[in-house]
Amino acid sequence: MLKPGQLVTVSVHSLTDKGDGIATLEGRPLYIEGILPGERAEVRLTLVKPNYCHGQAVQLLQAAAARCQDFCPYTACGGCQLRVMSNSAQLELKRQLLLEALQAQGLDCPVAQTLGMDEPYHYRNKAQYAVQPGPYIGFYAKHSHQLVEVDECRVQAPETTEVVRLIRSWMRQCAVPAYNEALHVGCVRHIMVRNGVNSGEVMVVLVVAEMPAEAALEQLVAQLGPVPGLASLILNLNTATGNRVLGPDNRLLWGKDSIDDSLDGLAFSISPLSFYQVNPRQTEVLYREALRQASLQGHEVVFDLYCGIGTIALFMSRKAHRVIGIELVPEAIADARANAALNAISNVEFHQGAAELRVPELYAEGVRADVVVVDPPRKGCDPALLETLARMRPERLVYVSCNPKTLARDLAWLTDHGFVLEQATPVDMFPHTMHVETVALLTRRADEK
Repeated sequence: MLKPGQLVTVSVHSLTDKGDGIATLEGRPLYIEGILPGERAEVRLTLVKPNYCHGQAVQLLQAAAARCQDFCPYTACGGCQLRVMSNSAQLELKRQLLLEALQAQGLDCPVAQTLGMDEPYHYRNKAQYAVQPGPYIGFYAKHSHQLVEVDECRVQAPETTEVVRLIRSWMRQCAVPAYNEALHVGCVRHIMVRNGVNSGEVMVVLVVAEMPAEAALEQLVAQLGPVPGLASLILNLNTATGNRVLGPDNRLLWGKDSIDDSLDGLAFSISPLSFYQVNPRQTEVLYREALRQASLQGHEVVFDLYCGIGTIALFMSRKAHRVIGIELVPEAIADARANAALNAISNVEFHQGAAELRVPELYAEGVRADVVVVDPPRKGCDPALLETLARMRPERLVYVSCNPKTLARDLAWLTDHGFVLEQATPVDMFPHTMHVETVALLTRRADEK
Protein backbone atom coordinates (compact mmCIF):
# COMPACT_ATOMS: atom_id res chain seq x y z
CA MET A 1 0.00 0.00 0.00
CA LEU A 2 1.42 3.36 -1.05
CA LYS A 3 1.92 6.05 1.59
CA PRO A 4 3.52 9.51 1.85
CA GLY A 5 7.26 9.39 2.51
CA GLN A 6 7.69 6.09 0.66
CA LEU A 7 10.57 5.84 -1.86
CA VAL A 8 9.74 4.46 -5.29
CA THR A 9 11.68 4.12 -8.55
CA VAL A 10 9.77 5.16 -11.67
CA SER A 11 10.20 6.09 -15.33
CA VAL A 12 8.60 9.26 -16.68
CA HIS A 13 6.69 8.94 -19.95
CA SER A 14 5.16 12.39 -20.54
CA LEU A 15 4.52 15.88 -19.14
CA THR A 16 1.47 17.65 -17.79
CA ASP A 17 0.42 20.98 -19.31
CA LYS A 18 2.24 22.57 -16.33
CA GLY A 19 5.50 20.80 -17.17
CA ASP A 20 5.49 18.17 -14.40
CA GLY A 21 6.72 14.69 -15.28
CA ILE A 22 4.15 11.88 -15.34
CA ALA A 23 4.99 8.30 -14.36
CA THR A 24 2.60 5.41 -13.75
CA LEU A 25 2.60 3.89 -10.29
CA GLU A 26 0.30 0.96 -9.48
CA GLY A 27 -2.10 2.03 -12.21
CA ARG A 28 -2.35 5.68 -11.23
CA PRO A 29 -0.43 8.77 -12.47
CA LEU A 30 2.44 10.02 -10.36
CA TYR A 31 3.32 13.69 -10.91
CA ILE A 32 6.95 14.75 -10.34
CA GLU A 33 8.34 18.25 -10.85
CA GLY A 34 11.59 18.66 -12.78
CA ILE A 35 11.77 15.20 -14.38
CA LEU A 36 11.65 14.80 -18.18
CA PRO A 37 10.14 12.09 -20.39
CA GLY A 38 12.54 9.18 -20.79
CA GLU A 39 14.11 9.69 -17.37
CA ARG A 40 14.24 7.26 -14.49
CA ALA A 41 14.33 8.57 -10.93
CA GLU A 42 14.03 7.66 -7.29
CA VAL A 43 11.07 9.59 -5.94
CA ARG A 44 9.70 10.25 -2.47
CA LEU A 45 5.89 10.27 -2.39
CA THR A 46 4.47 13.50 -0.95
CA LEU A 47 0.75 12.93 -1.61
CA VAL A 48 -1.14 9.69 -2.17
CA LYS A 49 -4.73 9.68 -3.43
CA PRO A 50 -6.85 6.84 -4.81
CA ASN A 51 -6.56 8.18 -8.37
CA TYR A 52 -3.19 9.96 -8.41
CA CYS A 53 0.02 10.67 -6.48
CA HIS A 54 2.57 13.47 -6.17
CA GLY A 55 6.24 12.94 -5.51
CA GLN A 56 9.56 14.74 -5.19
CA ALA A 57 12.63 13.54 -7.04
CA VAL A 58 15.37 12.35 -4.69
CA GLN A 59 17.88 11.02 -7.22
CA LEU A 60 18.04 11.01 -11.00
CA LEU A 61 19.02 7.50 -12.07
CA GLN A 62 18.89 7.91 -15.84
CA ALA A 63 18.92 11.28 -17.62
CA ALA A 64 17.17 12.00 -20.90
CA ALA A 65 19.20 13.13 -23.92
CA ALA A 66 17.12 16.32 -23.84
CA ARG A 67 18.33 17.30 -20.35
CA CYS A 68 20.59 20.34 -20.08
CA GLN A 69 22.04 22.38 -17.24
CA ASP A 70 19.52 24.53 -15.35
CA PHE A 71 20.21 28.19 -16.15
CA CYS A 72 18.27 29.56 -13.15
CA PRO A 73 19.19 29.37 -9.44
CA TYR A 74 15.61 30.14 -8.34
CA THR A 75 14.29 26.62 -8.64
CA ALA A 76 11.13 27.32 -6.62
CA CYS A 77 9.93 29.99 -9.07
CA GLY A 78 6.96 28.86 -11.14
CA GLY A 79 7.83 30.78 -14.30
CA CYS A 80 9.95 28.48 -16.50
CA GLN A 81 8.88 24.85 -16.32
CA LEU A 82 11.27 23.55 -19.01
CA ARG A 83 14.55 25.10 -17.85
CA VAL A 84 16.35 21.74 -17.86
CA MET A 85 15.22 20.81 -21.39
CA SER A 86 17.36 21.81 -24.38
CA ASN A 87 15.95 24.40 -26.76
CA SER A 88 15.73 21.94 -29.67
CA ALA A 89 13.88 19.44 -27.48
CA GLN A 90 11.46 22.15 -26.35
CA LEU A 91 10.65 23.03 -29.96
CA GLU A 92 9.96 19.39 -30.82
CA LEU A 93 7.87 18.95 -27.65
CA LYS A 94 5.66 21.88 -28.63
CA ARG A 95 5.17 20.48 -32.11
CA GLN A 96 4.15 17.15 -30.57
CA LEU A 97 1.70 18.87 -28.21
CA LEU A 98 0.02 20.48 -31.21
CA LEU A 99 -0.01 17.21 -33.16
CA GLU A 100 -1.57 15.35 -30.23
CA ALA A 101 -4.28 17.98 -29.82
CA LEU A 102 -5.16 17.80 -33.53
CA GLN A 103 -5.12 14.00 -33.59
CA ALA A 104 -7.39 13.86 -30.54
CA GLN A 105 -10.01 15.66 -32.65
CA GLY A 106 -9.44 13.41 -35.66
CA LEU A 107 -7.65 16.14 -37.62
CA ASP A 108 -4.80 15.55 -40.04
CA CYS A 109 -2.78 18.25 -41.78
CA PRO A 110 0.87 19.17 -42.34
CA VAL A 111 2.37 20.52 -39.12
CA ALA A 112 5.54 22.55 -39.59
CA GLN A 113 8.56 22.54 -37.30
CA THR A 114 8.18 24.95 -34.39
CA LEU A 115 9.47 28.42 -35.17
CA GLY A 116 11.79 29.22 -32.27
CA MET A 117 14.43 31.71 -31.13
CA ASP A 118 18.16 31.29 -31.66
CA GLU A 119 18.83 32.88 -28.25
CA PRO A 120 15.77 32.22 -26.05
CA TYR A 121 16.78 34.49 -23.16
CA HIS A 122 15.93 38.05 -22.07
CA TYR A 123 12.96 37.94 -24.43
CA ARG A 124 10.23 39.40 -22.22
CA ASN A 125 9.51 43.12 -22.59
CA LYS A 126 7.21 43.21 -19.56
CA ALA A 127 8.04 42.13 -16.01
CA GLN A 128 5.63 42.14 -13.06
CA TYR A 129 7.31 41.68 -9.69
CA ALA A 130 5.34 41.08 -6.51
CA VAL A 131 6.42 42.91 -3.35
CA GLN A 132 5.90 41.63 0.20
CA PRO A 133 6.98 42.87 3.64
CA GLY A 134 10.73 42.63 4.08
CA PRO A 135 10.86 44.07 1.52
CA TYR A 136 10.99 40.94 -0.62
CA ILE A 137 10.66 41.32 -4.37
CA GLY A 138 10.22 38.48 -6.84
CA PHE A 139 7.83 35.99 -8.40
CA TYR A 140 5.40 33.45 -6.99
CA ALA A 141 6.35 29.83 -6.48
CA LYS A 142 4.66 27.19 -8.58
CA HIS A 143 1.08 26.37 -7.54
CA SER A 144 1.21 28.93 -4.70
CA HIS A 145 1.15 32.55 -3.59
CA GLN A 146 4.49 32.13 -1.82
CA LEU A 147 7.02 34.72 -2.95
CA VAL A 148 10.40 33.64 -4.32
CA GLU A 149 12.84 36.55 -4.03
CA VAL A 150 14.63 37.03 -7.37
CA ASP A 151 17.61 39.28 -8.00
CA GLU A 152 18.02 38.48 -11.70
CA CYS A 153 15.79 36.72 -14.22
CA ARG A 154 17.24 35.30 -17.44
CA VAL A 155 14.02 35.70 -19.43
CA GLN A 156 13.40 39.32 -18.44
CA ALA A 157 15.09 42.35 -19.99
CA PRO A 158 18.41 43.07 -18.21
CA GLU A 159 17.25 46.55 -17.15
CA THR A 160 14.70 45.05 -14.77
CA THR A 161 17.48 43.77 -12.49
CA GLU A 162 18.73 47.31 -11.87
CA VAL A 163 15.19 48.67 -11.41
CA VAL A 164 14.39 46.08 -8.73
CA ARG A 165 17.69 46.68 -6.92
CA LEU A 166 17.13 50.45 -6.84
CA ILE A 167 13.50 50.23 -5.68
CA ARG A 168 14.41 47.78 -2.90
CA SER A 169 17.10 50.20 -1.75
CA TRP A 170 14.67 53.15 -1.96
CA MET A 171 12.04 51.36 0.16
CA ARG A 172 14.62 50.73 2.89
CA GLN A 173 16.14 54.20 2.82
CA CYS A 174 12.78 56.02 2.86
CA ALA A 175 11.02 53.50 5.16
CA VAL A 176 8.30 52.84 2.56
CA PRO A 177 6.52 49.64 3.67
CA ALA A 178 5.49 46.80 1.40
CA TYR A 179 1.80 45.95 1.21
CA ASN A 180 0.61 43.21 3.56
CA GLU A 181 -2.07 41.18 1.76
CA ALA A 182 -3.38 39.55 4.93
CA LEU A 183 -3.80 42.78 6.92
CA HIS A 184 -4.45 45.10 3.96
CA VAL A 185 -1.95 47.66 5.19
CA GLY A 186 1.25 49.04 3.71
CA CYS A 187 2.20 50.69 0.46
CA VAL A 188 4.13 49.00 -2.38
CA ARG A 189 2.32 46.06 -4.00
CA HIS A 190 4.01 45.43 -7.35
CA ILE A 191 6.70 46.70 -9.69
CA MET A 192 6.01 46.59 -13.42
CA VAL A 193 8.75 47.27 -15.97
CA ARG A 194 8.01 47.63 -19.68
CA ASN A 195 10.73 47.81 -22.34
CA GLY A 196 10.64 49.03 -25.91
CA VAL A 197 12.92 46.42 -27.44
CA ASN A 198 13.54 48.39 -30.63
CA SER A 199 13.27 51.89 -29.14
CA GLY A 200 15.33 51.20 -26.03
CA GLU A 201 12.80 53.07 -23.89
CA VAL A 202 11.94 51.82 -20.39
CA MET A 203 8.77 52.41 -18.35
CA VAL A 204 8.66 51.74 -14.60
CA VAL A 205 5.26 51.48 -12.91
CA LEU A 206 5.18 51.38 -9.11
CA VAL A 207 1.87 49.91 -7.90
CA VAL A 208 0.87 51.15 -4.45
CA ALA A 209 -2.08 50.70 -2.10
CA GLU A 210 -1.56 54.15 -0.56
CA MET A 211 0.30 57.28 -1.60
CA PRO A 212 3.90 57.54 -0.39
CA ALA A 213 5.10 60.86 0.98
CA GLU A 214 6.03 63.46 -1.63
CA ALA A 215 9.61 63.58 -0.33
CA ALA A 216 9.88 59.80 -0.85
CA LEU A 217 8.54 60.10 -4.40
CA GLU A 218 11.09 62.80 -5.19
CA GLN A 219 13.79 60.49 -3.89
CA LEU A 220 12.43 57.65 -6.08
CA VAL A 221 12.73 59.82 -9.18
CA ALA A 222 16.32 60.64 -8.28
CA GLN A 223 17.10 57.00 -7.44
CA LEU A 224 15.87 55.63 -10.78
CA GLY A 225 17.47 58.38 -12.87
CA PRO A 226 20.55 56.27 -13.82
CA VAL A 227 18.46 53.40 -15.28
CA PRO A 228 19.49 53.12 -18.97
CA GLY A 229 16.70 54.21 -21.31
CA LEU A 230 14.31 55.30 -18.57
CA ALA A 231 11.59 57.32 -20.31
CA SER A 232 8.57 56.97 -18.02
CA LEU A 233 8.03 56.64 -14.28
CA ILE A 234 4.42 56.14 -13.22
CA LEU A 235 2.67 55.62 -9.89
CA ASN A 236 -0.35 53.32 -10.14
CA LEU A 237 -2.86 53.39 -7.27
CA ASN A 238 -4.55 50.05 -6.52
CA THR A 239 -6.56 50.09 -3.28
CA ALA A 240 -8.66 46.99 -4.06
CA THR A 241 -8.22 43.69 -2.26
CA GLY A 242 -7.46 40.64 -4.35
CA ASN A 243 -4.73 39.70 -6.80
CA ARG A 244 -5.30 42.21 -9.58
CA VAL A 245 -1.95 43.88 -10.29
CA LEU A 246 -2.89 47.30 -11.69
CA GLY A 247 -5.49 49.75 -10.46
CA PRO A 248 -7.35 52.28 -12.65
CA ASP A 249 -5.48 55.44 -11.54
CA ASN A 250 -2.07 56.47 -12.88
CA ARG A 251 0.04 59.44 -11.84
CA LEU A 252 3.00 60.45 -13.99
CA LEU A 253 6.02 61.06 -11.74
CA TRP A 254 8.63 61.68 -14.42
CA GLY A 255 9.03 61.53 -18.21
CA LYS A 256 6.12 60.68 -20.51
CA ASP A 257 2.95 58.65 -19.98
CA SER A 258 3.78 56.04 -22.63
CA ILE A 259 6.79 54.53 -24.37
CA ASP A 260 7.31 53.72 -28.03
CA ASP A 261 8.25 50.51 -29.77
CA SER A 262 8.03 49.03 -33.24
CA LEU A 263 7.15 45.70 -34.84
CA ASP A 264 8.23 45.02 -38.42
CA GLY A 265 8.42 48.73 -39.17
CA LEU A 266 5.09 49.60 -37.49
CA ALA A 267 5.15 52.03 -34.57
CA PHE A 268 3.23 51.39 -31.34
CA SER A 269 2.61 53.51 -28.27
CA ILE A 270 2.54 51.51 -25.04
CA SER A 271 0.84 52.80 -21.90
CA PRO A 272 0.77 51.06 -18.48
CA LEU A 273 -2.59 49.40 -19.25
CA SER A 274 -1.92 48.58 -22.94
CA PHE A 275 -1.91 44.98 -24.09
CA TYR A 276 1.27 44.32 -26.05
CA GLN A 277 2.83 40.97 -26.83
CA VAL A 278 5.61 40.30 -24.33
CA ASN A 279 8.00 38.70 -26.84
CA PRO A 280 8.29 41.21 -29.69
CA ARG A 281 10.87 39.21 -31.67
CA GLN A 282 8.60 36.18 -31.85
CA THR A 283 5.53 38.37 -32.33
CA GLU A 284 7.04 39.43 -35.64
CA VAL A 285 7.60 35.76 -36.51
CA LEU A 286 4.01 34.90 -35.53
CA TYR A 287 2.39 37.72 -37.48
CA ARG A 288 4.55 37.19 -40.55
CA GLU A 289 3.40 33.57 -40.55
CA ALA A 290 -0.23 34.69 -40.27
CA LEU A 291 0.33 37.11 -43.15
CA ARG A 292 1.94 34.36 -45.23
CA GLN A 293 -0.97 32.02 -44.67
CA ALA A 294 -3.49 34.78 -45.49
CA SER A 295 -1.95 35.05 -49.00
CA LEU A 296 -3.30 38.55 -49.53
CA GLN A 297 -3.19 39.97 -53.07
CA GLY A 298 -4.30 43.52 -52.33
CA HIS A 299 -8.03 43.39 -53.14
CA GLU A 300 -9.31 41.57 -50.06
CA VAL A 301 -11.52 42.67 -47.19
CA VAL A 302 -10.03 41.21 -43.97
CA PHE A 303 -11.69 40.76 -40.59
CA ASP A 304 -9.34 40.75 -37.59
CA LEU A 305 -11.38 39.32 -34.71
CA TYR A 306 -10.30 39.70 -31.08
CA CYS A 307 -7.96 42.35 -32.51
CA GLY A 308 -6.63 43.83 -29.26
CA ILE A 309 -4.64 47.00 -29.96
CA GLY A 310 -4.69 46.29 -33.69
CA THR A 311 -1.28 44.70 -34.24
CA ILE A 312 -2.45 41.98 -36.64
CA ALA A 313 -4.84 44.38 -38.38
CA LEU A 314 -2.01 46.83 -39.06
CA PHE A 315 0.21 43.99 -40.34
CA MET A 316 -2.56 42.90 -42.72
CA SER A 317 -3.40 46.43 -43.84
CA ARG A 318 -0.19 46.67 -45.87
CA LYS A 319 -1.35 43.82 -48.13
CA ALA A 320 -5.17 44.16 -48.01
CA HIS A 321 -7.73 46.54 -49.51
CA ARG A 322 -9.62 47.00 -46.23
CA VAL A 323 -9.25 45.63 -42.70
CA ILE A 324 -11.97 45.60 -40.03
CA GLY A 325 -10.88 44.92 -36.46
CA ILE A 326 -13.25 43.93 -33.66
CA GLU A 327 -12.41 43.86 -29.96
CA LEU A 328 -14.45 43.76 -26.75
CA VAL A 329 -12.22 45.97 -24.57
CA PRO A 330 -12.87 49.71 -25.16
CA GLU A 331 -9.36 50.75 -24.06
CA ALA A 332 -7.81 48.34 -26.57
CA ILE A 333 -9.95 49.80 -29.38
CA ALA A 334 -8.82 53.30 -28.40
CA ASP A 335 -5.19 52.11 -28.58
CA ALA A 336 -5.84 50.41 -31.94
CA ARG A 337 -7.22 53.60 -33.47
CA ALA A 338 -4.34 55.60 -32.04
CA ASN A 339 -1.82 53.12 -33.47
CA ALA A 340 -3.45 53.31 -36.91
CA ALA A 341 -3.18 57.10 -36.78
CA LEU A 342 0.41 56.90 -35.53
CA ASN A 343 1.31 54.85 -38.62
CA ALA A 344 -0.84 56.96 -41.01
CA ILE A 345 -2.80 53.83 -42.02
CA SER A 346 -6.22 54.71 -43.40
CA ASN A 347 -7.57 51.40 -44.72
CA VAL A 348 -8.36 49.99 -41.26
CA GLU A 349 -11.38 50.53 -39.03
CA PHE A 350 -12.02 49.26 -35.53
CA HIS A 351 -15.32 48.30 -33.90
CA GLN A 352 -15.80 47.87 -30.16
CA GLY A 353 -17.93 44.91 -29.11
CA ALA A 354 -17.99 41.15 -28.68
CA ALA A 355 -16.95 39.40 -31.90
CA GLU A 356 -19.79 36.89 -31.54
CA LEU A 357 -22.26 39.81 -31.61
CA ARG A 358 -20.59 42.34 -33.90
CA VAL A 359 -19.71 39.95 -36.75
CA PRO A 360 -23.32 38.73 -37.17
CA GLU A 361 -24.41 42.40 -37.22
CA LEU A 362 -21.90 43.25 -39.95
CA TYR A 363 -22.89 40.15 -41.89
CA ALA A 364 -26.56 41.15 -41.67
CA GLU A 365 -25.58 44.59 -42.99
CA GLY A 366 -24.00 42.97 -46.03
CA VAL A 367 -20.36 43.33 -44.95
CA ARG A 368 -18.40 40.24 -46.02
CA ALA A 369 -14.79 39.21 -45.46
CA ASP A 370 -12.62 37.47 -48.04
CA VAL A 371 -10.13 36.56 -45.31
CA VAL A 372 -10.77 36.25 -41.58
CA VAL A 373 -8.09 36.22 -38.89
CA VAL A 374 -9.11 35.15 -35.39
CA ASP A 375 -6.87 35.41 -32.33
CA PRO A 376 -9.16 34.47 -29.42
CA PRO A 377 -8.33 34.03 -25.71
CA ARG A 378 -7.44 30.59 -24.35
CA LYS A 379 -11.08 29.48 -24.25
CA GLY A 380 -11.26 29.72 -28.05
CA CYS A 381 -13.98 31.15 -30.28
CA ASP A 382 -17.56 31.64 -29.19
CA PRO A 383 -19.91 29.13 -30.94
CA ALA A 384 -22.06 31.98 -32.29
CA LEU A 385 -19.00 33.43 -34.02
CA LEU A 386 -18.09 30.08 -35.58
CA GLU A 387 -21.63 29.71 -36.90
CA THR A 388 -21.48 33.16 -38.51
CA LEU A 389 -18.12 32.38 -40.11
CA ALA A 390 -19.58 29.18 -41.53
CA ARG A 391 -22.41 31.17 -43.10
CA MET A 392 -20.10 33.93 -44.34
CA ARG A 393 -17.76 31.36 -45.98
CA PRO A 394 -14.58 33.45 -46.37
CA GLU A 395 -12.01 32.15 -48.84
CA ARG A 396 -9.38 31.78 -46.13
CA LEU A 397 -9.53 31.66 -42.34
CA VAL A 398 -6.31 32.12 -40.36
CA TYR A 399 -6.64 30.96 -36.75
CA VAL A 400 -4.02 32.24 -34.29
CA SER A 401 -4.22 30.35 -31.01
CA CYS A 402 -2.51 30.20 -27.61
CA ASN A 403 -4.18 26.90 -26.64
CA PRO A 404 -3.78 23.77 -28.83
CA LYS A 405 -6.76 22.01 -27.25
CA THR A 406 -9.35 24.73 -27.87
CA LEU A 407 -7.76 25.37 -31.27
CA ALA A 408 -8.25 21.73 -32.26
CA ARG A 409 -11.83 21.77 -30.98
CA ASP A 410 -12.70 24.82 -33.07
CA LEU A 411 -10.85 23.54 -36.13
CA ALA A 412 -12.79 20.27 -35.93
CA TRP A 413 -16.09 22.19 -35.87
CA LEU A 414 -15.05 24.35 -38.82
CA THR A 415 -13.96 21.36 -40.91
CA ASP A 416 -17.43 19.88 -40.31
CA HIS A 417 -19.00 23.12 -41.57
CA GLY A 418 -17.48 23.93 -44.93
CA PHE A 419 -13.74 24.39 -44.37
CA VAL A 420 -10.59 22.38 -45.10
CA LEU A 421 -7.67 22.44 -42.66
CA GLU A 422 -4.60 23.05 -44.82
CA GLN A 423 -1.67 23.51 -42.42
CA ALA A 424 -0.58 24.46 -38.92
CA THR A 425 2.62 26.10 -37.66
CA PRO A 426 3.60 26.18 -33.97
CA VAL A 427 5.53 29.23 -32.76
CA ASP A 428 7.58 29.35 -29.56
CA MET A 429 6.45 32.65 -28.05
CA PHE A 430 7.45 31.72 -24.49
CA PRO A 431 10.67 29.66 -24.39
CA HIS A 432 11.20 27.42 -21.35
CA THR A 433 7.44 27.14 -20.73
CA MET A 434 4.76 24.71 -21.90
CA HIS A 435 3.00 27.50 -23.79
CA VAL A 436 2.42 26.83 -27.51
CA GLU A 437 1.26 29.46 -30.00
CA THR A 438 -0.10 28.25 -33.35
CA VAL A 439 -1.08 29.68 -36.72
CA ALA A 440 -3.47 27.42 -38.65
CA LEU A 441 -4.97 27.90 -42.11
CA LEU A 442 -8.42 26.83 -43.28
CA THR A 443 -9.77 27.33 -46.78
CA ARG A 444 -13.34 27.21 -48.00
CA ARG A 445 -14.24 23.74 -49.26
CA ALA A 446 -14.59 23.56 -53.04
CA ASP A 447 -18.24 22.49 -52.93
CA GLU A 448 -19.01 25.50 -50.72
CA LYS A 449 -17.68 28.10 -53.14
